[in-house]
Amino acid sequence: MTEKNIRRFQTALLLITNPIRSRIPFLLSSVIPYVERNLYVVVQNPNFQSSSSSSSEKFFDREQQKERIRPMLYAIYKQLTSTKNPSVDILLHNVDSAIKSTNPIRLPRICEAVFADCSPSPGLYNYCRDHFYQLDQNFELRIIDEKETKEDQSIDKLPIFDNDLFNTKSTSQYNRGVLGGTFDRLHNGHKLLLTESALLCDEKIVIGVTDGVMIKNKVLAEVVEPINDRMSNVRSFVDLIRPSLYVHCEPIEDPCGPSATMADLNCIIVTDETQEGASQVNKERQENGLSQLAVHVIPMVPAENDNQDGDNKLSSTSLRRQRLGILLKPPLKSAESNRPYVIGLTGGIGSGKSSIARRLEKLGAAIINCDKLGHETYKVDTDVYKKIIATFGEEIVNPIDRSIDRKILGNKVFQSSDELKKLTDIVWPAILNLTKERIEYLFKEGKRIIVLDAAVLLEAQWTEAVNEIWIASIPPKEAIRRVVERDHLSSDEAKRRLSNQMSNQERFPYANVLLCTYWAESVTQKQVEHAWHLLLERINGDNPIF
Repeated sequence: MTEKNIRRFQTALLLITNPIRSRIPFLLSSVIPYVERNLYVVVQNPNFQSSSSSSSEKFFDREQQKERIRPMLYAIYKQLTSTKNPSVDILLHNVDSAIKSTNPIRLPRICEAVFADCSPSPGLYNYCRDHFYQLDQNFELRIIDEKETKEDQSIDKLPIFDNDLFNTKSTSQYNRGVLGGTFDRLHNGHKLLLTESALLCDEKIVIGVTDGVMIKNKVLAEVVEPINDRMSNVRSFVDLIRPSLYVHCEPIEDPCGPSATMADLNCIIVTDETQEGASQVNKERQENGLSQLAVHVIPMVPAENDNQDGDNKLSSTSLRRQRLGILLKPPLKSAESNRPYVIGLTGGIGSGKSSIARRLEKLGAAIINCDKLGHETYKVDTDVYKKIIATFGEEIVNPIDRSIDRKILGNKVFQSSDELKKLTDIVWPAILNLTKERIEYLFKEGKRIIVLDAAVLLEAQWTEAVNEIWIASIPPKEAIRRVVERDHLSSDEAKRRLSNQMSNQERFPYANVLLCTYWAESVTQKQVEHAWHLLLERINGDNPIF
């Protein structure tokens, strides 16, 4: 390929004929800039030149194919820490049968180009045309210009584990495997796990996809894709890379899932992060009277340098984090030059909502603390004061200063949802009226962006007063830890308070913008600044009004 030829292709095929790991970085960097959507990789020894039949037959042997392909998997996906296009998939069709002109491999999509790492040959174009179905009628063949490379054991050294099934003389006895994971936003780490599992197992793989209680305390659990979507994505991916393999997928709500109960399994595939889980599986299988599973360990794909999750592996958390601070759906009300732009900021107990409000205030927003406004509604002789006493009786009045004794009132209302609703029906509309008055006052004072710090924004239906809803989220386990530490409560009391509020999953559908304070303060600061700058861009448009 030459620099002057800069044509880009939607979908292409990379044909690796010389599978040496140290060549992978060069091959991928030579091809990926030219592909926008899908790059399919096939490791195959084209028989378009004169070669001994014994060499060809050896390559077409299933175990030999696996030996050639397997070291390529980690070498390729280690280079692909980015989740951006193109999507790179390693096809395993030739493990099951030799690719011949009478049995061509069917590519998942029409490919506009073939990139090959071998020397130019008059027969190569015809070979590709005859051996790969779904090539564009006028596909372009490009030879990767490469200086001579030799295997360097210090480059991309593939981790080898003592119980690595591929180190045994034969893996045919391990043809029914099991693995598990969340598989949220299928990324290259997932692809490595699924591809190596599909390469190892010749009959079927059983895949447990975490759901329910196993999702609850994940960071940004409310953003995790629906279970049916995740299972569908897993099935589709395995079918794409090795169609002959049977895939059984099911939701799991405990770490072992079907691996502890299915009798016909003979191996379990785990990552180097989850090896301990394999021991627990075999312990439960023993208790269930089932045979032990051989353990196959797959290394994790490293994270990008700018990953701020405090994690050194590629993860779905980093992909979910890309949803933070951005506009997830259109605002409730558009910006107007003669009106303030109001953000309703809400979140559960311990979510860091108020700390986000303080950061926004430093960036230029005016803050209205709706909890403090709530206290104003209880002032002596106000309409709200009189309605509360008429509803709940004179016994809630402090005889010394005639103020409402909120502790006595609390004992009355927090024991009954009906009584609590009577109180909120009185107080919440009054707080909203005070909020609207404060918004107008701040706007006249020159404040253009106003943030309502409101824990019950959604429950009280105050959204009529805002342009956007921003939600602060934190995993329940972390929220409980913070509340225990901050308010000196017992863990049970913190859990009770949390359970009385809307869950993260219930709030998320309302979010125009989602924020999370789970990480270090510096990360939260950058997140809020990012959200603020995007806010300014969308409300200013081409004619700045703020």
